Amino acid sequence: MDEERTNNVLIPPNDIEAEKAVLGAMLKSQDARADVAGILRPDDFYLNEHQEIYRTMLEMEQKGTGVDITTVYSALRKRKTAELVGGITYLSKLMDETIVVSNAKYYAETVGSKSKMRQLITEAEKIREAAYSDDLPPEDILDSAEQRILEIAQKSQRSQYEDINDVIFENIKEIQELEKQGGVIKGIETGFRDVDRILGGFQKTDLIILAARPGVGKTAWALNIAEHAASIGNKVMVFSLEMSNLQLGQRLLSMTSSVPLENIRKGEISPEDWDSLSAAQDSFYGTDMVIDESSSITPMEMKNKCRRFKQEKGGLDLVIIDYLQLMSMGGYRIEQREKEIGAITRSIKIMAKELNCAVILLSQLSRAPEQRGGDHMPKLSDLRDSGSIEQDADIVIFLKRDDYYQSDDERAQTDNNAGLTCIVNIAKHRSGPVGSATLAWVPRYVKFGNLAPEATAQGQF
Repeated sequence: MDEERTNNVLIPPNDIEAEKAVLGAMLKSQDARADVAGILRPDDFYLNEHQEIYRTMLEMEQKGTGVDITTVYSALRKRKTAELVGGITYLSKLMDETIVVSNAKYYAETVGSKSKMRQLITEAEKIREAAYSDDLPPEDILDSAEQRILEIAQKSQRSQYEDINDVIFENIKEIQELEKQGGVIKGIETGFRDVDRILGGFQKTDLIILAARPGVGKTAWALNIAEHAASIGNKVMVFSLEMSNLQLGQRLLSMTSSVPLENIRKGEISPEDWDSLSAAQDSFYGTDMVIDESSSITPMEMKNKCRRFKQEKGGLDLVIIDYLQLMSMGGYRIEQREKEIGAITRSIKIMAKELNCAVILLSQLSRAPEQRGGDHMPKLSDLRDSGSIEQDADIVIFLKRDDYYQSDDERAQTDNNAGLTCIVNIAKHRSGPVGSATLAWVPRYVKFGNLAPEATAQGQF
């Protein structure tokens, strides 16, 4: 009868022998306890008695109580669980059966792996029940499932502390390497000489806020960086919540071919233009750059897509999001928009850190720059919707074009064929200096570029 039940019922994944080996090693060795404590939680053990023994030893370690078979048995008696776990006889058996104490970390990883499988089975059953109940729309079920599965993954991704001497040693190695390279940019190059001089390129885990008034060129500037980064071997993802893939493709073709965007949109292409477009198309072959045109996406969905891209491509260097105010967390009321924006920026900063990539997040500005007299230069207080945008950002960059204003309250008439300039104001830089750089702006190609080193006047390219 017992055999029939075993054959018909699926036993959740577990490895009892590995659990015994972990506990036995912990009873014998303080080093083993230190190794295991950073990997396992009590509920990672399959047997309740093993959970209780492990929990007791963890609490004893935290209190500074010496851990051995006698003290653990005494602690279990005080907790009135000594008989539940089999008493001192079972503790002795755990120690006797554990031969290689140094393998404690390996045993712990095995226990953790089985625990993760059990958690996935539990979540799968919850998803199944929710889908059968028909109480929620599929979008809500998917969102909830993604969140819970991500929590399982995060539980097993504990940050490991490092000795300060190891951290300093790694820093010295980096400085020596930079010295050998003659100060070559270490971060992700923007392609803009003066911007890279100030920032040293964009660093992994950085959240970069790029903000400007509508029509100044946020998307164009970000695409310039994306194209340059991909062309020198970086792996790039672009999330466009406003424009379609076709529209972004037209802009990329225009900026790389120097064929006017208006001509591309109208199909007015000369034979020479076709040669330029063909060369531009060839320049994208072999690059790792993708565009996602989802018009509505949460940070959770974005992180999942980035994670898949990273697995498929073997890395992820730069993510560009256009733009913040079109994103949603879900579950917030309209009057809570400021809190929602704050939650979004925090989630994206966490994503940058977890995926070890730089993220450029485009953002709108309030109308304050237009209402101010003088040079209309944006300020950090002009960031729209939430003060947490500035707080969460490692770098804040503002774009300001002189041709955008004719007077304090009138827009300038722009000649698309003229040579124009744009000021790139780095208003916040958590790890370095702030400052500004002046770039060339060519509207007909929706393209930014470097000014000639000796150029000091507008239009001298």
